[in-house]
Amino acid sequence: MTIGPFIDMRGAVDVHLHSEPDLFPRIADDVGVARHAAAMGLRAISLKCHSERTTSRAYMTMQQVPGIHVVGGIVLNRAVGGINPAAVEAALELGGKHVWMPTVDAANHARTFGSTGKYDKQASTVAKSADTGIEVFDEAGKPIEGLMDVLDITAQHSAILSTCHLSVREIKLLVRTARERGVEKIMITHPFFRVPQLEIDDLRELVDQGAYAEFGYCTVSPMWNHAALARQVEAIKTLGAERCILMSDAGQRHNPMPAECLRTFAQSVYESGISEQDVDLMIKRNPLDLLELPPLPPAAPEAGANGSRPGEGAGQAPQASTVTEA
Repeated sequence: MTIGPFIDMRGAVDVHLHSEPDLFPRIADDVGVARHAAAMGLRAISLKCHSERTTSRAYMTMQQVPGIHVVGGIVLNRAVGGINPAAVEAALELGGKHVWMPTVDAANHARTFGSTGKYDKQASTVAKSADTGIEVFDEAGKPIEGLMDVLDITAQHSAILSTCHLSVREIKLLVRTARERGVEKIMITHPFFRVPQLEIDDLRELVDQGAYAEFGYCTVSPMWNHAALARQVEAIKTLGAERCILMSDAGQRHNPMPAECLRTFAQSVYESGISEQDVDLMIKRNPLDLLELPPLPPAAPEAGANGSRPGEGAGQAPQASTVTEA
């Protein structure tokens, strides 16, 4: 019996994870998830928060965790004014790499789970059942005020546009419109998660327009289990690994640390019949091409008298996580 390799996580990128501070309970804060990812050899992580932009958080985390790029962006939920071009422009001018469409405040999310700000498994501290949520196109297919400006700003900054929890109808309109406005980097967020719950034919149509399909551990995790691993693997085979990305979407209290979730997911995809080269493509080259990251700065020689970093004993591993709960 031949035993296949372990997937090498050195140089991998997690383009979608969650951490404290947040209005949902998380397993660790920004520094904690970054330290854990750096210890596993990841090249970069993207911090995502449903209720605030993460550009400043990413900058501050990078100052504290050497050896890894930390990037942020903005999710266009109520807390930042919804479809708010001024907020998007500020986030991208401050170094943000992502513009995420509405998530827990999307109208499709509210219809699916009966409220904004909550899922079937957990709720934020500001869930509102009376809120019908944000729809980015009206019934006639016309974009709501601000959307075209958001797309233009995203294109100008060569940022990544992610479709998030919008409905299938909205996602199709958004991808077509974004491409017409010059947006080159589009990710279809966890397509088989309960929001948006795309079918493979819909996904193929979107990928054929230049989008990437972003498959995540959280979709198949024990707590959520919104789709089988086999369904994601078959989709990768159908679409081609060159248009797919693997990410964790982790950080929830009931899941392992995000970098470990990404490792587990990548290993599972490999052992389900996707080649090592294709897994490598989906966790390294594809996300790095989208993020366009500069080389990592050299580690500063920040040693104490015994040769260790301040706060660490000689030979002591860096702290893996800083656990906090909402």
